[in-house]
Amino acid sequence: MIKSIIMKNCATYPADGAIIENCQKVNFFYGPNGSGKSTISNFLHNQTAPQYASCKINWENDTPTDIVVYNRDFRARHFKENIAGVFTLGEATIEEIEALDKMKKERDIKKEDYVRRTNSLNKKKDEEQSHKDKFKDTVWNVILKQNEIYFQEVFSGLRGNKEKFRDEVIKRYKKSHFSNETRESLKKRYDILFSNKPEKCNTIDISVSHLISELETIEKDLIWEKVIVGNKDVPISRLIDFLDNADWVNKGRTYISEDGVCPFCQQKTITADFEVQLNDFFSGEYEKNIEHIKNIIEKYKSISDLLISQLSSVVSNDIATSIGNLDTQKYKTLLDALKSLFLSTITVMSAKEKEVGKKIDIPDSRSKVNDLIDMISVANSNIIKHNTMVDNYNNEKTTLIDDVWEYLMDEQEALISGYINDLSSFEKAKSGIQKGITQCKELLDDIENKIFVAGKNITSVQPTVDEINRSLKAYGFTNFQIVPSPTKENSYQIQRMDGTLATNTLSEGEETFISFLYFLQFAKGSMDASKVSSKKVLVLDDPICSLDSTVLYIVSSMVKSLIKEDIRDGNSDVEQIFILTHNVFFHKEASFVDGRTKALNDVYYWIISKDNNISTIRAFEKNNPIKTSYELLWQELKTNTNASLVTTQNIMRRIIENYFNILGKNVDETIVNSFDTTEDQMICRSLISWINDGSHSIPDDLYIDSYTDSVERYKQVFKEIFIKMDHKAHYDMMMANA
Repeated sequence: MIKSIIMKNCATYPADGAIIENCQKVNFFYGPNGSGKSTISNFLHNQTAPQYASCKINWENDTPTDIVVYNRDFRARHFKENIAGVFTLGEATIEEIEALDKMKKERDIKKEDYVRRTNSLNKKKDEEQSHKDKFKDTVWNVILKQNEIYFQEVFSGLRGNKEKFRDEVIKRYKKSHFSNETRESLKKRYDILFSNKPEKCNTIDISVSHLISELETIEKDLIWEKVIVGNKDVPISRLIDFLDNADWVNKGRTYISEDGVCPFCQQKTITADFEVQLNDFFSGEYEKNIEHIKNIIEKYKSISDLLISQLSSVVSNDIATSIGNLDTQKYKTLLDALKSLFLSTITVMSAKEKEVGKKIDIPDSRSKVNDLIDMISVANSNIIKHNTMVDNYNNEKTTLIDDVWEYLMDEQEALISGYINDLSSFEKAKSGIQKGITQCKELLDDIENKIFVAGKNITSVQPTVDEINRSLKAYGFTNFQIVPSPTKENSYQIQRMDGTLATNTLSEGEETFISFLYFLQFAKGSMDASKVSSKKVLVLDDPICSLDSTVLYIVSSMVKSLIKEDIRDGNSDVEQIFILTHNVFFHKEASFVDGRTKALNDVYYWIISKDNNISTIRAFEKNNPIKTSYELLWQELKTNTNASLVTTQNIMRRIIENYFNILGKNVDETIVNSFDTTEDQMICRSLISWINDGSHSIPDDLYIDSYTDSVERYKQVFKEIFIKMDHKAHYDMMMANA
């Protein structure tokens, strides 16, 4: 069955579309000529026509059914010299008919099972889609929204589409979701690569290895552990050794004056021989050692200052320290510690110079220098990586994007893996249901084939000939009949009683009636023998054109019987019908399908109208909106708020004319003069001007035109006429029921 129809951007249907929703087994459409009924039937007949590219049919369970349309073009398509035969069940035995009916019932059971399984699959698909949508929103907020501020370019091309982003997440997760990176390192790389295109940077170049080596040589010089003493061959040496005051004596020696005064006792006790002994004691090796100590101390000062200077220059290179990721604060702390060490070492060395007879320990500066050199080496490694990145800029960007995705996938591993596991469960469930659907479809196809074979053996076009001729005779069409074509197999011809062809000489009413009888056979069969027992949808578009009242009643009865006995009760292969008409009588007769029941669950009603050359479709669901022509006028007056002044005025005239003529009353100048203003009097006069004219009658058609602001004024005057004529109760009743 058809669930809904969308009429869009064709003929008088607008670009935003008109929707026919919740279609039932039986669907009635009322609308005047030119309102858009035939556009619907033409679309249903030829859905692939280019003018209907924007229109759409939604089928129940997505299972299309053959649509057979009766409209103005039906006669042109079929009523030629040779009319294509309609296959129906022929002279079959009771057993053959019962066997065929049994297979049809079995087919219906299998079809219900197929529909049930299909619905179950669709439900599972809906659950899966809901799960996908929920996950889509989750990863959008948790991954993209929380990280795009840091890694905007990583999500390039994905920020405008949640579905695309979700699919990218799954693809990236399956590619890799293990990462050793940190968010900070990725952010730093991102800032370098995506802020501006980076430039290469020179490494931190300091040539200090020779300085370090020289410092190490001085620090390890054996002089620091050597006890330096004077000449042992001098007689005074025994006293100096005994007193262990060689450094004191040597220092005092520099204060001996030329007059022989002792710097210690300040007496003229220094003889020439004693002075010779002192000089001899401190001459030779002793003096060489003293000189060596002085020299290496000065050298140590000079080299350490130079080393400190070069090491200090590193932190002044902001670009290198930044790209090299050098911790300048830590570096300066280590540098200060090295400076302090050098000062301390020089102090110790100077003490040795003053007291050469003592041993001293010189601290090793190598470890502290190495700490600084190591920091510089790490920074240079980072600079080299940076330069490699610059040399391979595009590749590095790609690598960074991959690394960011790996990090994010690792970070959200639990969320994504849970989702993938859920999808796997959905796939297994769908696969199991689909397997059942496939098996059910195979059984259904097998039954359909058996029905085809059985039907093919017992179908014939002759029953159609007999049925149409029987109806023609029964309803008084006795001057022609339908007979099998003598020239073409499985075809008909329309002949007069004298054997001449009547195809081109039928009156419009005769052609309409016989074409409708011919169409009704489609409800029982098909032009294709293989589709005699196929399900179908019927569409009737104004089947009563050019029929007199008697035949119109007959056609209405036939349609009513088709609806009640075949479609609603399920006694035929027609599962749904759409009836479109502009004739109130036919609409009322055909829609009166179940005694006096006012509302039927499987019968729905619509009204099609056209305003400003735009068709609209109003749904009335179970409530039949068409009563009588008179009631219809009241309904149009009440519900069609878009009607023009001309249309509204005409409707009001016809209501007044009909109602007061039936009552035998005249609406004259007395009523006109009862209105206070000249404008209201003119309006009243225009409304009653047609009464007793005799040239107008209540129309069966609705006509809708444009809208103006004067309509409400006319409606008020219209109401006042009933009030002043003392018929307000009738007005209230009709407006309430409309």
